[in-house]
Amino acid sequence: MRRFYPVTGLIIALFIALMRHALGVYREEMMHSLVTLAGSFVNAFLCWMLVQYVMQRARPEGYGWKGVWAVTGCVAMSVLLFYVTQDVSEVQQRIEYAPRGMLVLHFLLVTRGIVIGGFLYFIAYLLRMSAQSQQSRLENERLKQENLQARLSLLQEQVSPHFLFNSLGTLRSMTHETAPREFIQKLAEVYRYLLNNRMADLVELQAELDFTRAYLHILKERFEDALFIDVRVDASWYTRKLPPATLQLLIENTVKHNVVDAEMPLRICISTEAEGWLVVSNSIRRRNVIRNSLGTGLSNIRERYRILADRDIVVHETMEKFEVKVPLLTGRS
Repeated sequence: MRRFYPVTGLIIALFIALMRHALGVYREEMMHSLVTLAGSFVNAFLCWMLVQYVMQRARPEGYGWKGVWAVTGCVAMSVLLFYVTQDVSEVQQRIEYAPRGMLVLHFLLVTRGIVIGGFLYFIAYLLRMSAQSQQSRLENERLKQENLQARLSLLQEQVSPHFLFNSLGTLRSMTHETAPREFIQKLAEVYRYLLNNRMADLVELQAELDFTRAYLHILKERFEDALFIDVRVDASWYTRKLPPATLQLLIENTVKHNVVDAEMPLRICISTEAEGWLVVSNSIRRRNVIRNSLGTGLSNIRERYRILADRDIVVHETMEKFEVKVPLLTGRS
């Protein structure tokens, strides 16, 4: 969100105009009028807005170059206002008063623009740093609150997952048929992965793929021939990392928003691309009514990437295909 601080600019402009007026009277260079005071005020305020505009722009990136552009703009503004108001009688008197004519006036205008521009840029820089610091503190407080809430939820739910995991092991030992035993085994692997990585920020891609294959086995038992999965991940990316359960959320999002039946099979492809991108794409078979979301999905993944690596995911959709790209990271878990 852009903030130009117009009220602050008006106060600073008034201060600069009054100070210039007072210095002129003190030195008794010439009689200063309300027209001069108004001209100084307008010049300072327009320079302030120009400095704020340069400060808010994405380019140039460095604050040093922003300062150069801002001061240069203030110099140009000072000269421009002089030529706009040169027909005013008092300005004409100043031109006649200057001992060396227009050359001295131009030097004074450039000097005034540099001084005013530098002063205004310094104030704008301090305001921007203060705003960013305040925003950072607010963001840290928000993350602390969310972390505390998440830890509380984990403590409240700690008994239930372990009880379910142990119950699955008991149920598997009681079952002798191959298919049910394999289904229970994969379900146990899913819960084991979620329990082991519930506090991790990042996991290796290979571990995420092993978990995803167990999760996909459960989905295949549910949808059978209505769901086709194609995993084509280059092994060279196995040591890269991503937030845990990212693939599971993307696959869940795909199943939630599309029709899955034998007449209209849903095809999901998991692959890697150059520059370290993991791609999950699917054919589009839109549901007429979308089931209620549990608060997970693309927004969850996007927010985690923003917090952990200041990166974003890429979403691309056509008439026939929906595709999500997530970056593979090199950070520590």
